Amino acid sequence: MNPIKQKNVLIAAVIMFLVVMGIFYWRSAHRAAPKYRIAKKHVVPQPAKAKEPAPALLPVVQKKFASPKIVIVLDDFGYNKNNIDNLFSIHEPVTLSILPDLKYSGQIAALAASHGYETILHMPMEPHRNDVQEEVDTIRGGMTDREVIERLDKGIKNIPGLRGMSNHMGSKATEDKALMTVVLTHLKSEKLYFFDSLTSQRSVCREVSSIVGIPYARRDVFLDNSEDIASIEKQIMLLRRLAFRKGRAIAVGHDKKNTIIALAKMMPEMAREGVKFVSLSELEK
Repeated sequence: MNPIKQKNVLIAAVIMFLVVMGIFYWRSAHRAAPKYRIAKKHVVPQPAKAKEPAPALLPVVQKKFASPKIVIVLDDFGYNKNNIDNLFSIHEPVTLSILPDLKYSGQIAALAASHGYETILHMPMEPHRNDVQEEVDTIRGGMTDREVIERLDKGIKNIPGLRGMSNHMGSKATEDKALMTVVLTHLKSEKLYFFDSLTSQRSVCREVSSIVGIPYARRDVFLDNSEDIASIEKQIMLLRRLAFRKGRAIAVGHDKKNTIIALAKMMPEMAREGVKFVSLSELEK
């Protein structure tokens, strides 16, 4: 082959090689980067944090006593059992005051005993008002001693396991010294205490109990003259202030839904700050 022609072939081959290599290099450099799946970051689940207790809702009060005793007495049990389970769910001592001879009187007394709650007889007694319906076997002034004792005995037998008695209504009866002497003397013979609901500020029951020699206590605060929850809570706050100032206090409420709702909310908080809830018979211990 002509040397010149041979040289041209060689140059062409070199050029062709370089062109091929250039194309190969260009395709390699511009090839799309492989799409890789980005793995999700593995998050180690953390245990749920314990729920912080709600901040105290109770206002600051002066505390002369660090661990005062409070008694809650709830009246008028016996008409139904609507609120009894909610009451037991509070798990704090409450004294149940049960009216005699009602449909559920005996059942409420048995349930209270099985849950460790103290019960007392809520004995119907004569009021001043004439526009209220009195319960059967209400004790009234002017009765003979025998009539009074017969009604007392009937009520006592109707509430098994009771520890004492309180007056249902009775604003007029508790002002009658002769009548209350008969009542309290008989309670003493039955080894029962008397709790004065204090439906009259002229009650003679403290004086008579001292003469007769029977354990006696009286109400400091009414909780539910109004059935509004906010009003009941306000009365519970009054009870709390009184207890921290005096070392003890007694409240009377009733077998009402809103009363028990308010107590269920506030009694555990008061217990956490040092209040000791007790039954009436434990108050002196």
